[in-house]
Amino acid sequence: MTVLAQASNEAGESVTHDLTDNRVLEDFRIPFGKWIDQAVDWIVVNLEWLLAIIEWPFTFLNDILVEAILEPISWIWVVLFFFVIGTLIRNVQVGLFAAISLTVCGLLGNTFWLETARTIGFIGVSVLLCVLIGIPLGVACGRIDAFWQVVRPVLDAMQVVHSFVYMLPFIYFWGIGTVSATMVTMVFALPPLIRLTNLGVRQVPADVVEASRAYGAPEWRVLFDVQIPLARPAIMTGINQTLLLAISMLGIAAIMGAGGLGRLLFNALSRQDVSLGASAGLAFFLVAVVLDRISQTEASDKGSIFRRIRLAWMHRRDPEKLLVNESADTPAESSDSSNLQGSFAEVSEKERPWMLVSALGGVLAIVSVFLTWTTDAGFISAHGRRSDESIAGESFNGLAASGGSWFGYLTLAFGLMIVAAVVTTLLTPGRGPRFFTTDGALIGSLALLVMMICYMLASPVGGTSPGTGVGVYLALAGGLLATVGSLMWIRHAKHSPLHPLSLKIGWGRVIGGTIAALVILIGAFSGWSFDERTDQVVSAETEAKIDELRQKAIDNPEDAGPIGAEISALRAQLSITERVITDGVSDQGTRLGIWTLIAGVIGLLTTLPAAGLLGRDEQRQWRWSTATAGIGAGVATAAFGWIFVQVRSADPNYVSGVGSFLTMIGGCILAATAVSVLSEFRRAKIYSDTEPTAESQSTSEVAQLATKEQPVA
Repeated sequence: MTVLAQASNEAGESVTHDLTDNRVLEDFRIPFGKWIDQAVDWIVVNLEWLLAIIEWPFTFLNDILVEAILEPISWIWVVLFFFVIGTLIRNVQVGLFAAISLTVCGLLGNTFWLETARTIGFIGVSVLLCVLIGIPLGVACGRIDAFWQVVRPVLDAMQVVHSFVYMLPFIYFWGIGTVSATMVTMVFALPPLIRLTNLGVRQVPADVVEASRAYGAPEWRVLFDVQIPLARPAIMTGINQTLLLAISMLGIAAIMGAGGLGRLLFNALSRQDVSLGASAGLAFFLVAVVLDRISQTEASDKGSIFRRIRLAWMHRRDPEKLLVNESADTPAESSDSSNLQGSFAEVSEKERPWMLVSALGGVLAIVSVFLTWTTDAGFISAHGRRSDESIAGESFNGLAASGGSWFGYLTLAFGLMIVAAVVTTLLTPGRGPRFFTTDGALIGSLALLVMMICYMLASPVGGTSPGTGVGVYLALAGGLLATVGSLMWIRHAKHSPLHPLSLKIGWGRVIGGTIAALVILIGAFSGWSFDERTDQVVSAETEAKIDELRQKAIDNPEDAGPIGAEISALRAQLSITERVITDGVSDQGTRLGIWTLIAGVIGLLTTLPAAGLLGRDEQRQWRWSTATAGIGAGVATAAFGWIFVQVRSADPNYVSGVGSFLTMIGGCILAATAVSVLSEFRRAKIYSDTEPTAESQSTSEVAQLATKEQPVA
């Protein structure tokens, strides 16, 4: 083979490399890295003004949105802001979900809330800049083929090349920090917005565009009045996808020195800190889901509130036209029922007395939280707070931290729910919120009853003797009375399914109930509390040793310093290496695990008739499904109450355990097994004969229909 190159060895002698020798590549090395290094140095020295111009919007927006607004502002205002935004853009359910999710992020701790705020700000800046750049580029690509042919390969490279490759020049030019991380995020998240905007503009029907031009519309009117409005669904989808991709880059942004939840996750991985990783992962998940739900729209939303306000203002003189618009968005009813006039079934005389019984139970529950729940000591709170073990001569109501605490708050919420269901049904039957009706009242009543039974059967801290106030008994009586009234009310309530229930046995619901019971079982025997307080973990032998050291320090004052250091080291070692773990069934804890497990087994049994194992009667399945949901909600709220009592009042180094969390999840799963049936039932609607119209004369069946009951969505 011909020699292609020569090199020198250590002795300075010429060495030849054959073409088949890999070392020949060293003789033809392309100094690409050196070229780029020289180019970077030249740009930094000579184009500093240009780099500063590019950097300015990123720095300005991050400073304004994150440092000046989100970080200093109180968390409650951020939560309320997202509730309002979610409600305005989507609906109340999305707004509530956003508020609750961000509240959970805050309850993880102040550090997590600050990083959550920084994450929201970082994503907001990235997506805003992507929108400002991506939509105009996408519109230009959709209208100019030559421009699209140039942009398309660039977008391919942005999506194919790994972010580790193109993050390097940004770090070279703008250093480590939020600015370079935002730029890299934009490069990664921008292509879908440009592509989908281009696609939306190109998919606008050509005949519509040509018609607008034929009527003399200039090109800017064609663009803003025809193409962009018709391309709006594709553009909104592009914004949503850009948002999700920006969220997925938070980990890379953390590596580049940006703050946020990604940094907490990166630190947790570096230190193998399971606790930090789990908490940061939960906050990361909640923020991602909240932003995703707010940014996407669904057909069922019926438009945002801005659209509804605009339509109301446009038709302020002829509001009847709004009914035509609304009916155009609603699926057409069948021809047999389109001409029937119907109304919701009124409250019958059989329902009314039992509704009043349910309302009375709800009122008792509401009143109970303002009465005494415990005296002389905290009942639930004393497990986690030493100062509540003995408070002689003092009494606390259901809302006090040393009283009912979160059990009291939940009692108040259930009481209000029951009363609201009764009042709404009496005043506007069938027209109120979905669960402000008979099944909602029964769910709230059973949940209240199960939770209060678990509360009363719970065990106090050993060695304490808290007194039980009249408020607890009144709350239990209210739950029992409301349950009896709701059970009788649901027997006489005029409800029907929107669609016939399946004739098959709902084995999926039975399996779901079984899984829920197993989760509750695991939770009952898992840790409900982790006590790492020093005074709790010191054993009798260790305490005797500490007393001996103290006496030695008294006898030998000259050695008091070293002896004090030895005592401190001993206590510090104990607080780190020892802990007291209490499960949900042992005598050392509240034993809430036993009672929630019994309630979970009862809930599992109710899933059998709810799934149709004892008959295919639809009303029976509905009633049993309501009972399942109520018991599941009771189990979940009992565990929820325990968790948040400790969150509210426990001493440092005392936390609720994973067993209570599993029990809460099991209760939620049990309640969720009933959702498929409950979602089908609404208050019945009464249809009566109507006079035949010109449109309905050809349908003889409509003219002959007698009064009948049908549900309405």
